[in-house]
Amino acid sequence: MKEFFIKLNNFFRNLLLSDVDKPYDRPLPYHRKFGSVERQKNDLKQKRAQEQREQSRGF
Repeated sequence: MKEFFIKLNNFFRNLLLSDVDKPYDRPLPYHRKFGSVERQKNDLKQKRAQEQREQSRGF
């Protein structure tokens, strides 16, 4: 009986979660927006430059 439930569980797991165990060669799809380290550094530099322009402008 236990073996039957294990097989049933595996069947539904494989059916519903087919892409869970699939290996990815690149970052996961929901992490792609973060990009590379160079892009992150470039974004930070641009953000700091924009903040400095806004602060130097005054009120």
